[in-house]
Amino acid sequence: MSLPSLGPNAQLTCETCKRRKVKCDKLQPCTTCRKANLHCVPVQRARLPRGRSAKKNQTALTEMVSYHQTPNLSNRVEMLEGLVCSMLDSRTETSVGDRRRLSLSLLGDLEQIFLPSEVGSQNDNATPSTATPPKINDSPTLLDQRLLQLYVIHVDPIFPILQCSSVRGYVAQGLPYLNYAADHPAPRALICAIGYMTITSSSDNTCFQEFNLSRDVLLDRYHNLTEHALEEADYYNTDDLTILQAFVLFLVSFYGHDRSRRAWTMLSLAVRIAQSLFLDQADPPFPVTPLEREMRSRLWHLISLLDVQASFDRGLAPMLRADCLKSQAIPAMGILDYFLPLEDAGSLAPEPNSLADPIFLTVMAEATRAFRSLDLSVGTHPTVVGMDVHSRLQTATTFQQGSQEILNGFYFVQTPSRLFVEKIVTVTHLFLQLIAVQPVQPNHESRSSRCLENQKISLSLAVTFLQALTDLYQNRQLETFRWYMRLFVPWHAFSVAMEQVCTCYDASLQAYYYPLIKELYSSLQELMDDAHQRLLQRPLQRFTALQQTCMNPSLSDTILAPDILQLH
Repeated sequence: MSLPSLGPNAQLTCETCKRRKVKCDKLQPCTTCRKANLHCVPVQRARLPRGRSAKKNQTALTEMVSYHQTPNLSNRVEMLEGLVCSMLDSRTETSVGDRRRLSLSLLGDLEQIFLPSEVGSQNDNATPSTATPPKINDSPTLLDQRLLQLYVIHVDPIFPILQCSSVRGYVAQGLPYLNYAADHPAPRALICAIGYMTITSSSDNTCFQEFNLSRDVLLDRYHNLTEHALEEADYYNTDDLTILQAFVLFLVSFYGHDRSRRAWTMLSLAVRIAQSLFLDQADPPFPVTPLEREMRSRLWHLISLLDVQASFDRGLAPMLRADCLKSQAIPAMGILDYFLPLEDAGSLAPEPNSLADPIFLTVMAEATRAFRSLDLSVGTHPTVVGMDVHSRLQTATTFQQGSQEILNGFYFVQTPSRLFVEKIVTVTHLFLQLIAVQPVQPNHESRSSRCLENQKISLSLAVTFLQALTDLYQNRQLETFRWYMRLFVPWHAFSVAMEQVCTCYDASLQAYYYPLIKELYSSLQELMDDAHQRLLQRPLQRFTALQQTCMNPSLSDTILAPDILQLH
C-alpha cells in the first residue's frame, strides 16, 4: 500500500526531557539536555495527514507511526545511561559501583535496574569516588547469605524465634523453607525482615565495612523493601505464622530507629493477629507440629516483651494481662543452633527442631510478669506504694531468684550471649527495685517522694541502675548486643534521679549525686531521642538550674556514697 508524501518527520519532545518533565526545544540534541550534560534521545514521527486524506489513510498511518515509534533498544539504553549518570553526579557520597551493587542486591526478586559497568565513563564531569568496593557480590543470594550470617550472630541468640538452618537452606541452596511452595510470599517476606533486622542490629561501622554504605541508607532501603514484601504477603489479614514472624521482626527494626506512635499502633495489630492465631494458647484448636508449637511459644513471648517495652516507653498500660504467658512456658532446651559455624552448616541437612537457646526470652518472661504486677497504670492507687513498698520490693527479689534458677538450669556455655543475659538480669533487677519504690507515672503531678527515707532510696536506686546500664552499654565485649539496649530508654530513672536530687534537703547528697547524674546523662545521651527529652523537660530544667543555685562542687570529693543496703 502506497502512502502520499507527508514531508519531513515531525520532531517531538526528546525522551530525556519527557522523563525529566522539563521543556524541550526539540533540537538535535536539545538545549536542555546539552546544558545538563545529558544524552539526548530525539523522538520523531511522520506528520499526520490533514483534510480529506486523513480518514482514508488513518489505518496506514497508524501502522507507519507505530513503526517509527517502536523503541530502539540501543537508544533506550543510552538514554538510561545518561539519566543514571546525572543522578550519580548529583549525589557523590557513594561510587557508581556502590549504587549498582546496592540496587541489584536490595531489590532481590523484585524489579531490578541493571546498570552497565561502564556507566561512569559516560560523564566526564563525574566526581571520582575514593570508596573501596563493597565486599558483597552483585548476587542477591550472596547478600542474603551475609545478612543471615550477621543475623545469627547479632539477633538469634536474643530473639531465637526462627529455624535458622531452614532459612539457611532456603537462601544458600534454594531448598524449600519448611513446607512452603517455592513461589509463596511468606519466605521472601521473612528474608527481607531478616535483612532489615540485621541492619538495625549493626553499627554504622559494620555497615560501612560489610556493604560500604551508611547505616541510614541501608535502613531506609530495607524498611521499604520489607514493607513492600509484607504487603505482597497481605500481612493485615494473615493467618500464617511465618508472615507474623516477619512482621514482628519488622516492628522491632522499625522501633529501633523510629519512636513515633506508628510503632505502637502496629504492635497492637501484631497482638491482635497473634491472638487470632491462638499464640497465647499452648494447645490451639488445630493440629501443630512440635516445631510449630515451639516457634509459636517463642513468638508470643517476644510479643509480650515488646508490649511491656512499648508501654513503658510511652508511659501507658500494657495491652496484655499479667498472666498472658501462663499457658505458654518455654522448656529448657540445650540446642544451640547459632553456635554451628555457618560455613559448615551449609553442607548439613537442616535439623527439624534446631532452634537457638531461649534463655533470654525465658528470663525476660519473668521480668515482664514482674513489671506488669508492679505497674500502677492497671488500677493501683499511688498511695498504696508507700504502705506496701516492702512487698513490692519482694517482687523484684523474686525475679532475681527465679532468673538465677533459670541461668543455672540451662546448658552452660560461656559465650557473649550468656554473659549478656547475666548482666541483663542484674540491670533488670535494679530497674524493678526502682519502679517498686518509685512507680512509672509520667502524668502524675509529682514523682518526688516527700518521705526522706523513700527519697534517699529512690535517688540511690535510680543512680545505681543508671550506672549498671551505662557499664553494660559501654562494655566492648557485648557490643554485638548493644542494639537491644537501644530499645530501652531509661527516661524514668533519669526523671526520678533529677527530681529527687533537686528536691533533696540534704546539701551533701546533692553534692554527691549531681555530678554522677550529669555524667550518666552524658554517657547515655544517644539513647534519648526527642520524644523522651520532652518527657524529661521539666526535671531537666530544674536539674540544670540546680548547678547555679545550690551546688557546692567542693563537697563531692569528701562525701561518701550512701549504702543502698542500709537504706532499705
